[in-house]
Amino acid sequence: MKFSDILKSASSNLMRNKGRTILTIVAIFIGAFTISLTTGVNNGVNDYIDKQVGSVGGENQLFVQPKMETGMGSKNEPAEYDPEKKTSTMQDFEMLNDKDFEKIKKVDKINKVEPMKSASIDYIEGENAKKYIISAMGTVGSMNIDLETGNKLDQNSTENEIILAPEFVKTLGYKSSKDSLGKTVKLATSSIEGEQKVVEAKIVGVRNASLIQGGMSLMNNTLLNQLVEINQQGLPENMKNQYSMVIAETDEGTTKEQMNKVKEDLDKIGYEASTIDDEIGMLRNVINAITGVLTMFGAIALLAASFGIINTLFMSVQERTREIGLMKAMGLSSFKIFTIFSIEAVLIGFFGSVLGILGAMGAGSIINKIAADSFLDALTGFTLLQFSPVSSGIIVLIIMGIAFLAGTLPARRAAKLDPIDSLRYE
Repeated sequence: MKFSDILKSASSNLMRNKGRTILTIVAIFIGAFTISLTTGVNNGVNDYIDKQVGSVGGENQLFVQPKMETGMGSKNEPAEYDPEKKTSTMQDFEMLNDKDFEKIKKVDKINKVEPMKSASIDYIEGENAKKYIISAMGTVGSMNIDLETGNKLDQNSTENEIILAPEFVKTLGYKSSKDSLGKTVKLATSSIEGEQKVVEAKIVGVRNASLIQGGMSLMNNTLLNQLVEINQQGLPENMKNQYSMVIAETDEGTTKEQMNKVKEDLDKIGYEASTIDDEIGMLRNVINAITGVLTMFGAIALLAASFGIINTLFMSVQERTREIGLMKAMGLSSFKIFTIFSIEAVLIGFFGSVLGILGAMGAGSIINKIAADSFLDALTGFTLLQFSPVSSGIIVLIIMGIAFLAGTLPARRAAKLDPIDSLRYE
């Protein structure tokens, strides 16, 4: 008996009692549906977090600043005052300069160090000639900006470029994000001496709404350097080119363990370093914990469904006892009898899981549309439920595995039946 014949036999046997089989598949469907939905939420939320994190910094970037003593000790308790150590007050706050850059560059795995420049902007003026207060920052390294429309900033361009936060599009008089592309805005900034100058910049993109940097627009290096130069006019030379923080970029493919070693090396020479994951890790843990709890409800449904599979197949074995005896009398081995009933269990798991995932995808598309038009309206670029072929495939395989294990008991019983006793069964 070929495997294809076994598969056909198992499929036809499931249809002998359609009602019982369908009810068992429905139980599997509920578990697969619940797990798929919670996995979709987890994928959607984490994807959005990744987009937000990418707008702040890359995976191989470290935010480095002078090491200062905080008010907390190593055991997260108030630290005792030591006059020899500086504390992180606003007084006498240390700044980083060119010498610090060179020290940081010498640390193993670090290949690039860039200052985090910031410019003071008085106002922005757009098409409607109205002036608004704006916050804008530069971008460095491998920041992956989540854009609603337009292009990334060209850091090698000699033209001033800006990516607007979505809140400024209609405020500045543009009909839509696409309508604002290529238009020119005016940015006013003042020197330390109080002289105000206006700089023009071209809008090259509009970013999606950001939870981490709400209302923050982005500038290319040319625009940022021009604004900083104006801000620093009249500032003593020894106070220029000093920064509270720099971004150190490590080699591509740096592992988490290597990144921790870089942090330790920086700590030894007097610098504090942190990654985006350090700042956002707790949020990820909370999201994963919530979806993990929800997934448990799906697991409970699958556990209940596994008893349904056992019951369905035990009843099938009882109803087909004489048939099993006849198959054994004709030379069919116990292993093949076991295989037939095991495949029946696996097919129940397969149909239930596939239908559950398809149902979750259908429900997900409806939920995503409702969410985008209501409570997620302000969070452009956030797709609440996302389904990936890999996670869906894993769910199907796991459920088929559970179904197989549930079916082993009745399959074993069928395989052990004595052919003579089976043929006499009424």
